[in-house]
Amino acid sequence: MEKIILILFGIVLISCNSKVKKENKTITKNIVVKSNRNIHTSHVIEMFVWPGEYPTRPMCVAAQKYFEPFKNHPAVKLSDSLLLNEIFYFDELTEILLYLEEFPSTKFQYSLKNSPYADRTEIINEWVQKLSDFYVDANVETFLSDNQEFYNGAISEVKKNLPPENFIQLMEDYYRENKESYTIIPAPEMPTGGEYGQRGIGPYVFSDKSMLVYQVISASLPVKKDSLTNTYTTFGFDNKDFILRNSYHEFGHSFVNPIIAKEKFQNLLKNNEYLFDSKLKEVMEKQNYYNWSDCIAEHLVRLGEIRLAERSENKNWAEELRKYHYEQLHFVFLPELEQQIKIYENDPSYPTFESYLPELLKILDKFNLEIIDERITAHNTVYKQ
Repeated sequence: MEKIILILFGIVLISCNSKVKKENKTITKNIVVKSNRNIHTSHVIEMFVWPGEYPTRPMCVAAQKYFEPFKNHPAVKLSDSLLLNEIFYFDELTEILLYLEEFPSTKFQYSLKNSPYADRTEIINEWVQKLSDFYVDANVETFLSDNQEFYNGAISEVKKNLPPENFIQLMEDYYRENKESYTIIPAPEMPTGGEYGQRGIGPYVFSDKSMLVYQVISASLPVKKDSLTNTYTTFGFDNKDFILRNSYHEFGHSFVNPIIAKEKFQNLLKNNEYLFDSKLKEVMEKQNYYNWSDCIAEHLVRLGEIRLAERSENKNWAEELRKYHYEQLHFVFLPELEQQIKIYENDPSYPTFESYLPELLKILDKFNLEIIDERITAHNTVYKQ
């Protein structure tokens, strides 16, 4: 009888250990790096909606030349109309494309019912069909295939420069919320401003289970070509600092924006909306943040960057971020936000970042237009933690 009990106990123990290992395997998340035909197609469209010159971006130059005969395609015209009339922003269109299967399919692999776009499905379906037509008519698949080596090189460079292994765990522990997956899509054909400009978009997709988080990034460095072999030796993505900072920022939006978009927080923000005036509105609009809600969301994302840098024991980076976001970009509420967020960090009774947000936003009551204007013009408030 004693032997039977011991055997049964051993079976239970093995079963429990197996379950723990299985659960740990499920919890462990890695950042996936891959191409996406929908995203690459959208950037080609973007280049004809907003024409420019990108001499340091070989795939931009190649795409402009290859797709020139299709610059007046119905997909370009409709995209132009949607953006010009502010029916959608480009970041929103990027997000919608990630709900789809990859072109030429027009099927949705994730429903829009839980997304912010559920009430605009008719125009979305029309736009998606036109982009799919463009994919076929302009032979996007051949362009991507002909340049596959460059796209593979971009993916390899991003993989070589991924954030530390504990990156996802650090973010999810901080916001006290888990996401389904994290994906970086390097886009060599993504237009950028300036000679060596860089750009990132942080879309996220609501699935039935949770949320899939993405980061679409442009090249951030000039590329190099071997003159003898006429092949590229670098692809513009070998930039660890840019990828890390962009990861904290763009992935951070998935923890902040869906909360801010909720009606109760929109109503809460109205109490202080008068602050979005004068100099603050001017400096935010220069960064393409045109309303009070976006202004606060960007403050919170940047707050997350600073605190995560601090908690990863990279104090120099945290200090650099404070100076950059506060003095150069004029995110004037950051000093008070950072002091207040420490209460949340040290109090596990708050189950999520969302549960603490009403308390955090109370710091806005301390401000008036005079204080804001003074901070923007003089930077006379010491911001050092």
